[in-house]
Amino acid sequence: MFHRQPLIWICVLLITIGNTTIANEKAMSLFSQGIQELNAGELDPALERFEQVTILVPDFADAHYHLGLVYYQKTEYRKAIDAFTQTLKLLPRDTDALIKLGLASHKAGEADAIAPLARRTLYEQAVKAYQTALEIQPHNVEALNNLGLAYQELGRFRDAIAVYEEGLTLNPDLPQLHANLATARDLQTGVYSLAAHQHYKVGTRAKRAGRTEAAMAAWKQAITESPKYLQAYLQLAELYFQSTEYESAIRTYLSAIALLSESEPSQRSGTANIFYNLGNSYLYAQQLESAVSAYQQAVDLNPEMVRAWANMGTVLLEMERFDAAIAVCQSALKANTAASSAGKDVPISPSELNAIEFTRSTAQDIKDGEYTMQAYRIWRRGISARNVGDIPTALKLWEQAATLSPRYAVAYENLAWVYFNLKRFDDAIQSCKTVQTIRPSPQVAQLLTFASELKAGKYPFEAYQLWEQGRRASAAGNLTEAVTLLSKAIEVGPEFAAAYNTLAWLYADKLGTNLTEAEKLARRAHKLDPDATHIYDTLGWILHKQGHHTEALNAFKQALERTPNNPEYLYHASLAAIEIGDSAQALKYLAEAIALDKALVQRVQTQSEFDAIRFTSAFRDIFP
Repeated sequence: MFHRQPLIWICVLLITIGNTTIANEKAMSLFSQGIQELNAGELDPALERFEQVTILVPDFADAHYHLGLVYYQKTEYRKAIDAFTQTLKLLPRDTDALIKLGLASHKAGEADAIAPLARRTLYEQAVKAYQTALEIQPHNVEALNNLGLAYQELGRFRDAIAVYEEGLTLNPDLPQLHANLATARDLQTGVYSLAAHQHYKVGTRAKRAGRTEAAMAAWKQAITESPKYLQAYLQLAELYFQSTEYESAIRTYLSAIALLSESEPSQRSGTANIFYNLGNSYLYAQQLESAVSAYQQAVDLNPEMVRAWANMGTVLLEMERFDAAIAVCQSALKANTAASSAGKDVPISPSELNAIEFTRSTAQDIKDGEYTMQAYRIWRRGISARNVGDIPTALKLWEQAATLSPRYAVAYENLAWVYFNLKRFDDAIQSCKTVQTIRPSPQVAQLLTFASELKAGKYPFEAYQLWEQGRRASAAGNLTEAVTLLSKAIEVGPEFAAAYNTLAWLYADKLGTNLTEAEKLARRAHKLDPDATHIYDTLGWILHKQGHHTEALNAFKQALERTPNNPEYLYHASLAAIEIGDSAQALKYLAEAIALDKALVQRVQTQSEFDAIRFTSAFRDIFP
C-alpha cells in the first residue's frame, strides 16, 4: 500500500560517470529486487537490499524512502523516522516522505514506554511534517486528517476540529474524517479526557493484536479516567461477549444504556444495536425473558432490524410461546421485505432468511401437534452432534426424536441422509417415503430416486459422490472443476441421469457454451429418467438458448404438467412464449410465477426480453 514509482531514477542515471557506472547499475538492480520483495511482503530481504543501495549510492532518495517504508511495516518507527528524514534532505518537497515522516513520528509517540516530553516532541515533529506537506499540497486530505490526529494528541482540539472540517469540505463522504471530528468535539467538550482516549486506543491496538486481557485492562482504565466514555463501555462489553463472559457483558451493556439515557436524543444513534447485543448476551446467559425484552426494545427503536426480530423468535420458541414466536418471525420476514422493496441494503443472508422461516414453521408445527417440543430438542442435539462430526450420536438422537414424534418430517429427512451416506439404502428409502407422506419435498424425492437406483446397482456410489462434488463446485463458482467432476461422474456411472442433467444445465445456464453437447446430455438424461420433471426444464432451457423457442415451450409445458406450481418453470415458459410472440400466454405464466416467488420481480424488471410488453397495463398489473 505504500509503494510509489521511483521519482529520481533519472537523477541516479545521471551520476553514472567513470568508475561509478558499475556501482549505479548494481544499485538499480538491487533496488528493483528490493521493490519486488517489499511488494511480496518479504521485509527482511527488502531491508537488506535497500540498505545496500544507500551504501552504494548515498544520494538515492527513493532507496531511503523505501527503507523507511520497510522499517515502518516492521514497526521500527525510530529507524523509519531516520530514513524519511534522510529522504527529505535529498528531496525537501516530497509530500509522500513528509506524510510518512508524520505517520512514523505519530506511531513512535504511541509507544507505551516513552517519557511525556519525548512523546510530545514526536507529536510536534508529526505536526511540522504535515504542515509542510500541506504548504506544498494544500488540498491533501490525508495530510489534513493526520494533522488533526496529531493535534488531538497535543490537546489542541480546536485546531484538530478546524483541519477535520477543512478536510470534509474537500471530501464530505470520508467516514474517517467524520469519526475523527466527532472524537475531537467530544474531547473539546470534555465527554472524555485525552488520557482516557489514549487508554482507549491502547485497548484497540491490543485487541487487534489478539491480546484480550490487555485490551480489557486498557478499556477499564479509560472508563476509570472518564466514567461517561460510551465507546469504551461498548468495546469492553463486546470483548466480554466474545470471551463468553456473558454476565460481565450484560453489566457493561447496561452501563452503556444508562449513559445513553442521560444523553441528548441526537447522540443516541446506534442504541438499537446496543439493545440487540444486550439481547444476545442475555440469550447466551440463558436469561430468556430478559433477552426477549432487550430484543423488543431494539425493534421498537429500529423496526427494520431483522436479526433482532429473528433472535427474539428463536428465544420465544425455546420458551414454548409458539404464537408469539410465529408472529415475531412474520415480523422479521416483513421487515426484510420492506427494506428490500425500499432499495436498502439488508445485511441478512439467504441462509438467515431460511432460518427465520424454519423457526416460524417449527413453532407452527409444534403448536399444531406435528411433533413435540421434547422431540424438537432431541433433534437439535442431533444437529449439534452432526456439526462436530459425531454421526453415530446424531443418528441415535434423530431416531429417538422420530420415535417420540412419528410425524416429525425433518427428523426423518436427516435420518434419510445419514442412512444414504452410510449406504443403508433400504433404511434411506423407508425414511424418504415417510417424509413424502408427511410433507413432500423435491429434494427428498430426488434422494429417494438416488437411493433406489443405488440399491438396484444402476451406478456405483462413487458416481454419486463425484456428482455431489461437481454440484458443490458449480454452486461455489468453480465451473471448470465442476465440469471435470461431472464428466468423471458420467464416466464412472454411464447410467446416472442426474450427472448428465447437471452437466447439461451447467453448460447452458452458467457457461453459455457447448449448447449442442448440452442438448445431447439432456436428451440422454431424459432417456435414462423419463419421469424426471426437472430434466424437461433443463432441455427446454437449452432449446431456448439455441433459439428453438417453440420446442422449448413444449418442453416447459411438459415440466409444468407434472409440477404446475414451480415458479422457475413458469418463468422459463414465459420467456419462451415472449419469443414466439404469444404475449397473453407469457403474461399468464409470468403472473403465476411472481405470485409464487416475489424474488422474481427484480429479475423480470431488468430483463430486456420483456421490453415488448413492459409498458402494457397487463404487465404492470402483475407486480405486487
